[in-house]
Amino acid sequence: MQVARESKDVDVLLVSFDLQLPRSDRSTVAARVQKFVEERKWGLSCVVIDPSAIEALNERFDLPGGIPVTLAFDKFGHVVDREDGACEKARFAELAAHAK
Repeated sequence: MQVARESKDVDVLLVSFDLQLPRSDRSTVAARVQKFVEERKWGLSCVVIDPSAIEALNERFDLPGGIPVTLAFDKFGHVVDREDGACEKARFAELAAHAK
């Protein structure tokens, strides 16, 4: 995630689907996600997706159902690149370059 901090032209937003896990509630998930981000010292914002919105997001962005997935958007909101599965630093840099 270092690339995002160095570039003024790229914004990074983390998205959590953790509310779909059994016995999850918003406050517990929010705390767990915040701790996850803080431990990695990413300094990034994260939105926790309500389970009722997951199907619409999957359809809109052609998500495969697997997590994680990294999407790169251009300034008009179009998906210009994606990485299904874990995203290594070099690949993240490529995605960020495509997002400009």
